[in-house]
Amino acid sequence: MGILGRDAGGVEWLVRPAETGRWVVPVLVPLVVVFVAYAWIVPDGLGEATRSVGVAAVWGLALIGTLLATLLVLFAITAARRGATAARQVARTPGTWIAVAVVAYLVLLTAVSGRMAPLPVFDALDRHWQGKVLDLLWLAILFGMLHRWARTEAGLRLRITPGSARPALLTIVVVFGIFVGLSALAVALDPSAATTVDAERLAFNATIPNLTEELIWRAAMLAVLDRAFGTPWVVLGAPVGWGIVLTSVVFGAGHGILVDLDGVWGFNVAGGLFAIVMGLALGWIWARTRSVWPAFLLHCAPELGVDVGMLVAG
Repeated sequence: MGILGRDAGGVEWLVRPAETGRWVVPVLVPLVVVFVAYAWIVPDGLGEATRSVGVAAVWGLALIGTLLATLLVLFAITAARRGATAARQVARTPGTWIAVAVVAYLVLLTAVSGRMAPLPVFDALDRHWQGKVLDLLWLAILFGMLHRWARTEAGLRLRITPGSARPALLTIVVVFGIFVGLSALAVALDPSAATTVDAERLAFNATIPNLTEELIWRAAMLAVLDRAFGTPWVVLGAPVGWGIVLTSVVFGAGHGILVDLDGVWGFNVAGGLFAIVMGLALGWIWARTRSVWPAFLLHCAPELGVDVGMLVAG
């Protein structure tokens, strides 16, 4: 049953993540269940599971640090352009920090979900499906409890903003075509650049992983931040604000600051910069259409474009 608010007359009103804490504990249930299952099925590996959660939490804190640093930069820009009073007004608004706290919590949730040691049932798979399935489960709890917010503000709906279909579709097709062409060209110039495209890779790139990232970074985080900071700018028909900058930078950090399931850290500057650009594009298409599904398709476009390019070249 969803969380609903009612006014004095008994009329239902929308409840958002930053306005209630009743969803905070329930979304932890899938993670706890997997951890308990790991302890039961692989008792000798409990230490590994615990260590993986610790590493994931540290990685998540690094992303939260990026979030706060970006926020401080935006405060400084606001102070330079509109004066210190305007910046202080934003900083002193309680809703600002509640929204940031909600986003930080979501960052930690996806960090731990994505890097918790996998159960043996996933051993036969090359990709880390468990993390994405976990993300999908806790997201289902979040959106289920706040279903009216999910439909009206998070964009969990099929209906899109009138007039947005053509620019959204054009963007998706162009991005897909560019990556098909670049991949085919790379293989034509250097056959050693070819990689195997199997059914699991296609399924991974076309389904849950990209969907969960859009549900987390755009449908949840961006919706929360847009409510807190507003959307005073219009970019190619899309109302945007600080939220798109914050989510894109942290999204980029998540792809640029790397840590694997064994706790080995690394950096990918090019990957991080590309993810920031993609984050801006994904945030734009979400804001333009007010639906998560075009953003999901755009998220799939580069990866499936590479896959198709490899198949064409091969």
